[in-house]
Amino acid sequence: MKAKALSVKECAWMSEDCHLVDIPREATQRDTLCLPNIFQKSKKVKPLTKTRPSPNCQVYYTARELLLEVLDREAIRELIRRAAGVKAGPNRQSHCQSREQSTDVSEEGYADAVTWFSVVLQSGLSLGENCNFGHDLNVKLDGWQGVLKRNSIQADLLSLTRLEDGEKLEVLSAFCGHITQRYQALHTPGPNLAVKKYRLSSQQEHYSLYLALLCDPSSGFICNMYLYCPEQLQRQSKKSVVEQVVRHLLRPFCNHRCVVQLDSSAWMEERLTHILSRLGFTIHFVPTVKRPPSSPPEGSMMSELIAHLQGWTGPALVPLSDPKGTGVDVFLPGLWVTLHVICINTFVLHTLQSQSSGKKVNLTQFTRTLASQLAMNSSTAVPVLPRLNSSSYQEKNVSNICKQRTNTNICGQVTVKGKHRCSSAVSLQNNWNRPGVCGLDNSGNSCYLNAVLQCLCSTVPLVEHLLDQETRRELEKSKCLVAEVFVRLLEEMWLGTNSSCAPVEARSVLCSIFPQFNNYSQQDAQELLLFLLNTLHDDLKKVAKDQMHCSIRQQRQEHNRYCTTESTIVSQLFEGQLSYITLCMHCDQQAYSTQTFTVLSLPIPAGILKCSIQDCLSLFFEQTVLTGGEQLLCSVCRMRRETAVITSLDKPPEILMLHLKRFGCKGKKQVKLTTNVAFPMKLDLTPFLSSSVHNVSDSSYHLYAVVNHTGHLNMGHYTALCHNASAQTWHLFDDSLVREVQDTLVQSPNAYMLLYSRKPFQKPKIQGL
Repeated sequence: MKAKALSVKECAWMSEDCHLVDIPREATQRDTLCLPNIFQKSKKVKPLTKTRPSPNCQVYYTARELLLEVLDREAIRELIRRAAGVKAGPNRQSHCQSREQSTDVSEEGYADAVTWFSVVLQSGLSLGENCNFGHDLNVKLDGWQGVLKRNSIQADLLSLTRLEDGEKLEVLSAFCGHITQRYQALHTPGPNLAVKKYRLSSQQEHYSLYLALLCDPSSGFICNMYLYCPEQLQRQSKKSVVEQVVRHLLRPFCNHRCVVQLDSSAWMEERLTHILSRLGFTIHFVPTVKRPPSSPPEGSMMSELIAHLQGWTGPALVPLSDPKGTGVDVFLPGLWVTLHVICINTFVLHTLQSQSSGKKVNLTQFTRTLASQLAMNSSTAVPVLPRLNSSSYQEKNVSNICKQRTNTNICGQVTVKGKHRCSSAVSLQNNWNRPGVCGLDNSGNSCYLNAVLQCLCSTVPLVEHLLDQETRRELEKSKCLVAEVFVRLLEEMWLGTNSSCAPVEARSVLCSIFPQFNNYSQQDAQELLLFLLNTLHDDLKKVAKDQMHCSIRQQRQEHNRYCTTESTIVSQLFEGQLSYITLCMHCDQQAYSTQTFTVLSLPIPAGILKCSIQDCLSLFFEQTVLTGGEQLLCSVCRMRRETAVITSLDKPPEILMLHLKRFGCKGKKQVKLTTNVAFPMKLDLTPFLSSSVHNVSDSSYHLYAVVNHTGHLNMGHYTALCHNASAQTWHLFDDSLVREVQDTLVQSPNAYMLLYSRKPFQKPKIQGL
């Protein structure tokens, strides 16, 4: 392998690109060098019906974490799964096809891939054609040759260069398709898009590949990309090259009614305007390869953010010679382009979400720093980029956060989607001795899961029961998958010696049972909590049923059997009961009914900026009158009548979970209520009890956990505030970051869920604690 400085330079459309051509009969789809729309909408992401006026970026932490969430093991598998077949040769094609399907990426293979990519990014990206790599780059890479020769990914990539050109881009298509599905949930482009054409070159050598990008000129985010060979496009269709390229780029956005900027060299005597207007796009032609008049001034934050749209130059690793001797290899340059698009998009998202801090990081320095973080070299200190979102922390704490992340990033082992902790991070935290105070790593927009798990980890009666040795033995006998995984996580959080851990196993099991959570989109923490508690309840019922079968059948009675199999620690702690009295407004006939609940979802009074939790409870328990289509059938009148409904609390639960209904609809638009709901540390439910509750003292509750949500419906972040029973202190859990807070700071306008207990928790009785 040797190093070359490759350039991606913006260029105009040629006259032959705009001409209609005849398609030869012998041309086939296999002849094309085009990537077939690698930025298609993911089926897991709900398509937008309306264009949003501004970008929508999910919340992540460091740029390294963001990039590794996109460049995961599945992406590497898509890239190298054809390599086994190429190595085996043409005589073993059928066998190799089966190997391609079963190819998996080991931890070591993934580490090799990340290391190889870090080498490619080591010297950064230079904007425009200013290339300063030259001799220094080759000297630097000479020091990496020993590492690269032992790198399994390099052998696979070199084998892929022996494919035909069309097959090479099929491989790249699968690789890019997986990656760009990840980005679909990270950014919603504005209503104005731009199509740009680029030519790939190395010094005086031009490649047969061209690159077309669909970008958001307001942010510089690359929404879609298309690698193609003009000659192949002309052979496969009568349509002009420019029409085929633009159609491919715009296809995922047909329903967005976008305004698209296009270079005036693609004018085609207005034919392209008419063609695309039928698809719902408005085309604006701009001067050839020049910045539009609306571009921000030089030196501004936005001009730095979109500067790469005019082209960039960077180092690429290429073979010493073309194995087939047919010309310049297109696979590694195509891979180089794709990797740098990933890096550029990471830079854009990082800048968009940290620009409020006033800190500026240019693209070259960003790429170098990111590459140094990707390199898994335990002897090298890793600099840390600023957090993408630090709005939940005061500015004085940012430096401490960066120090923590510096420690956890000096690794001798690769972190695969949060599955394995860094060995050096463990050694740095050997003195950690805070039972139950353990951060949870973010495994890809999993803050909603982490917040819920922290609340359950702070529920002492539940923890004591699940970590009891007898309970653990029974769970193991009954093979209760969810409960066993949850118990292992609780054990690590209460009895482990690390300041954070990775709940990857818990997430994997939950996603296998509940497919709606098997993605990287924002989810509802309250919904997840209900699913998790129901699953734990079912697992524990299975244990109770197995114990019952082992007892003497003659001693069982129907009532006892019901109580034994239906009651678990989950139902004993979290279930309460509501009573409803319905009154016919015509004949005064009364009816009584009850309903079991786990979470009370409380409405928030409309039209006010601040209220109390008592106001929300009063609104929930207020008497309502059902009229119109909601009228109930009266058993006496035998007709539907207007009915008054009186709701009260018939059986207060041991653990009271309150959910504030912040997400709703305003007309056809989904909105989030930002009302500041004040809540006390001690809550009295006496006004809402039914007359059947005699022990009023049971209605007093103590706050022990809060789930906060910042942001909006499709762009937000969950954190948890929990009271630790052992230390008798409050802690803020922001995924893997933990800090102690005063109880006076627990009150928050972002509260989404509140957890109260009847009695203050004491230090849990856990063997080994």
